[in-house]
Amino acid sequence: MQFCTDCGGVLNLFGTDGRELCSACIQLQKQQAAPPAEPAVAPAPANPLAHLADAVLSLEENKIILRAAEGWELWSAPAGSSTRLETMLARAERIYQIRARRNKN
Repeated sequence: MQFCTDCGGVLNLFGTDGRELCSACIQLQKQQAAPPAEPAVAPAPANPLAHLADAVLSLEENKIILRAAEGWELWSAPAGSSTRLETMLARAERIYQIRARRNKN
């Protein structure tokens, strides 16, 4: 009887095969020896809000309005209110994506 030198599993019940490792241990060694495949990473855009760089913030009819270069109204609020810039940009970005998708179709 012959046993695997790594895991101790049975290789042959009768006679000798000349192998020292079972097929499972051989596969495991091949996986460990092979360099891990690097996942394909898509390059991130330089600035995801770059299209908002051309947007214009203006005061019209007692409302603060952010308009895209295409003329789309991306965000608005009453003149006396306050809004965090992060919130305003997130909403404007979402509306820009929706309008761009509609315009594309």
